[in-house]
Amino acid sequence: MRRGAALLVAATAFGCFRSTLPGVSGKVDVAPPGAEAVRMVYLGVGGWIIERGDDQILAAPLFSNPSILRTGLMGTRSDTAVVNRHMSGHDVSRVRAILVGHAHYDHLMDVPQVAKRHAPDAKILGSTVVRHTLGTWSGVADRVLEIDGMAGDEGRVGEWIELGAGVRVMPLLSHHAPHFEGYTLYKGSLDRPLREEPRWASEWLDGPTYAFLVDFLHPDGSVAFRIYYQDAVSAPPRGFAPEALIAERPVDVAIFVPATFDQVDWHPEAFVENLRPRWVLMGHWENFFKPPEAETRSILLSDIGHFRDRLHRVFDGESWLPEIGTEFRFPVGG
Repeated sequence: MRRGAALLVAATAFGCFRSTLPGVSGKVDVAPPGAEAVRMVYLGVGGWIIERGDDQILAAPLFSNPSILRTGLMGTRSDTAVVNRHMSGHDVSRVRAILVGHAHYDHLMDVPQVAKRHAPDAKILGSTVVRHTLGTWSGVADRVLEIDGMAGDEGRVGEWIELGAGVRVMPLLSHHAPHFEGYTLYKGSLDRPLREEPRWASEWLDGPTYAFLVDFLHPDGSVAFRIYYQDAVSAPPRGFAPEALIAERPVDVAIFVPATFDQVDWHPEAFVENLRPRWVLMGHWENFFKPPEAETRSILLSDIGHFRDRLHRVFDGESWLPEIGTEFRFPVGG
């Protein structure tokens, strides 16, 4: 058995699944009737549809959800029929970019099918490792916009990636927290493109990890709505947005990851202080070793009730733990 696969199975046996507080489902409409709004739909794991008007961004989803046994012992592949079934319920044909924070299988494995079949004009924003992992086999590596060298951090404003007149994205230097006991699964890099699709979860190496700022813009170029997105828990200050930007315009919605948050210090507290969000959403919280249709109120090696308690010690706004398919509408402007 491959070492990473063995560790995954061991971690599962060690950690078990803990029940969590009930998640919200259906529609959550924070915007007044008739108000301009940003729409966000949770697709599961790291996946989100984020849109305002005709401007759409997609955070990389996972629908294949291979079981622990398959992931650890039998190999993994994208289930394109499952991807098509779930994506067909959403019109993402106008998506301008797919955000990929790192190259683990649960963030990148389904991206080729999503990009080819459902978001044909989207760029894929990711690292050189993302491009090399997609290699010559996927048919979409030429659509990867490599973000290495473009990212900002707490003290430095990075490069904005303009995706039309109404939306821009900035990558942020981040970090992938350990999965358990200080150990991070599937850690590594690639220095050349793969010629074949990875067969094992352990072959989807993370590479550098990024978070993202997404700005929807007014016609005069000012920020109408600002979103922070992370697809992996990070040890602060890695993953922070530039203080200079946040001082001018704090975040409207911050998307945090509860999974393995207790493997680092001051997550989410430090991120609330850095971003000053109005609202908080939680993604990548559910058991993604089961089909998307299955019960999802369990997570490996984390206590979401504890995460929420810590969040609300420093954050007095509204937060939500969404079930797959939950749709949010947030008002643009004050």
